Amino acid sequence: MHYNVSKNFLHLVREGERFMWLNENAGVMILIIGIAVITMMGIALWILFGLRSQFCVQKLKFTALYAVDRVTRVKYASLTIGNRSVREIALKELGVKNGRVSFDLTALYRAKAGLADREHIVIEQRSSIDFSLSQDELKTLLTDSKNLFPGSLRLYAIDLTGNLYQGRIGAVRKLLAETLRVGKTEESAEKGDAGEKTV
Repeated sequence: MHYNVSKNFLHLVREGERFMWLNENAGVMILIIGIAVITMMGIALWILFGLRSQFCVQKLKFTALYAVDRVTRVKYASLTIGNRSVREIALKELGVKNGRVSFDLTALYRAKAGLADREHIVIEQRSSIDFSLSQDELKTLLTDSKNLFPGSLRLYAIDLTGNLYQGRIGAVRKLLAETLRVGKTEESAEKGDAGEKTV
């Protein structure tokens, strides 16, 4: 009987010591729990924003280069459309916008890529397609007789669900402006020669 009373007393003492320890260190425990909660919230937000960036950023990346053939020295525009997403993207239209005017290059791309007239243009996941435009093609597609100076040029693409993607192609604008400037100089020279022959 005396043994049981002593045992119970020791148990109560230990419980009291634990309670006192918890009471004395409550602030520290609250701080640790708070840090753990904040850390978990930070990880959750990091994952959330990571997923958001995967779905909300523009899936297509546009690259345009002012290129020169190493052998022939002929200048041309090199255009690339890259797929950043983890799914393939099928395009129903791609082209170039000169200011507010759009020039559809879908048929031209299909012809150069050897695709059928109604065949979808598909960019595989984490892949890209590329094609080039000669100086004559640039003049034909992007200018008219009333407006010979190129505006703000953008390469654009429209997928099968109607989403529009676009990106600036300043290097092509520079090439086109240079091409038009050379063409205008040659035209003036031809008119001058014709005038001299008439005289």
